[in-house]
Amino acid sequence: MKTAYRRHDREQGAIAIVLGLTLVILFAMGGLVLDLGHLYIAKAELQNGADSAALGGAVELNESAAGIDNAQSQAIALALKNRYDFSTSLVITAANISFGPGPDGPWLPAASARTNPQGQTFIRVDTGSKTFATYLMGIAGIASTSTSGVAVAGRFVNDVTPIGVCAVDPANKTAQYTYPAAPAGSGLTELLEFGFRRGVTYNLFGLNPLGGSSDPYLINPVDAPPGACDASHSSANSTAPFMCTGSSAVVSSGSGKVYTNTGLSATKLATALNSRFDVYGGASVCDPVTAPPDVNIKEYPCKGSSPCVASAANSPPTNWMEPGASNLPSVQSVALNAAKKPNYQLPSAGPVPAPSATFAQFAGYGVLWSYGPAYQANGATPAKAGTPYTVQNANANPMYSTAKANYFDTGTYPASADASFPVGTPPSPYNQSSGPTFQAPSASHPGQRNRRILNVVLVDCRTAPVGPASCGAMDAVGIGKFFMTTKADFSGGARLDVEFAGLIEPVPNSEIKLYK
Repeated sequence: MKTAYRRHDREQGAIAIVLGLTLVILFAMGGLVLDLGHLYIAKAELQNGADSAALGGAVELNESAAGIDNAQSQAIALALKNRYDFSTSLVITAANISFGPGPDGPWLPAASARTNPQGQTFIRVDTGSKTFATYLMGIAGIASTSTSGVAVAGRFVNDVTPIGVCAVDPANKTAQYTYPAAPAGSGLTELLEFGFRRGVTYNLFGLNPLGGSSDPYLINPVDAPPGACDASHSSANSTAPFMCTGSSAVVSSGSGKVYTNTGLSATKLATALNSRFDVYGGASVCDPVTAPPDVNIKEYPCKGSSPCVASAANSPPTNWMEPGASNLPSVQSVALNAAKKPNYQLPSAGPVPAPSATFAQFAGYGVLWSYGPAYQANGATPAKAGTPYTVQNANANPMYSTAKANYFDTGTYPASADASFPVGTPPSPYNQSSGPTFQAPSASHPGQRNRRILNVVLVDCRTAPVGPASCGAMDAVGIGKFFMTTKADFSGGARLDVEFAGLIEPVPNSEIKLYK
């Protein structure tokens, strides 16, 4: 009997031990579920705070020192509006924020990014590690846990200058015009792209019929539909740094719309564009490191009466257009006809039996082929660029007048591009490294080829901008490549004379996104 009682006592003790161990395990498992759930929620809260701070800060990045400062302030302010651990405000400082040129960095603190803001269009927000006391896991010896939130947001900046002009023929991306056969012409075609002709110089201040003035549109370089538009981003102060570098983020993928501001006449913007001609100081916000001049800063102005007056120090290098030492070209007009199209526009499609009566005379064109020639269409549908014209081809067709003429002096127009240019570059006055059509920038400012190219937004002006003047939404039909023939002049009779050089394909797009 005593032996049986002793065995029963031992069994009761064993059950108590097993029950105790089981309870410890159950509490630990319960603690694991409870505390890991708490940790998961806190992690999500911190990540949400980092995401909103990064997205808000990225909007302010405009490749300027002020943009770095604004992005940092905005990120800190937005983080503070978030909570973690259910009720604790998310406080971050400058130490939690860094900037870089891409989603993988390299990352710089604001102080370093501020001294070299060019290309710094991504922001990284790290909330830092936050520690939380455990509820039940302490029984297992785990008194606290920690987690953090890290987010990267930004945009890839495109080589698009924040200027918008009306497409001459917005309904037709490409078309071709066929010249009459001999003896009136050679029967060759000419490519048109949204109504523009390669090799022809346009004054962009003469192309826009809407908005109450003929000014080109100032494009918001930061905001793009369908996102919200901040009117301050469309101001001259905000866009000037983008004018310096010729870069921005203007077309959002899937949208095809841009925000426009009806006014491009600020002196600050003209001087920003003129950094390409080695012009700095004064009203300019550019510097030659981030916005260098072109390798060839020679201007190619028209000749004759205003606005073609040229100083002795800047005589028009138009010899290639003066066969027999004539007085051509004498005018550079971009008047609009009743249809609000340049008066020297070709028909949008061919063939036609004879040149259009809307042809301007040769003198009305000003300087031609400074950067490159006209191009034939390749015969495909839709038409694309085929073989470039030669000066001999041009002289054999009624291209720039109602009758065939010697537009170009075949003896003085360059026969080839300088050897430093890529193989296959068509000959032109610009792509030389010596002679009367070349001028190097100052020795202290190393130049960069093709800096005089402005990639400009082509908008559909058949419909006026929708919305306020500083945030009017318009359809962007393409991006045109334009070569600055002379310095921009936004005073009085404002002019921005540029030669059309083709379309940018495909249309670049960029929008602010979360990357991590």
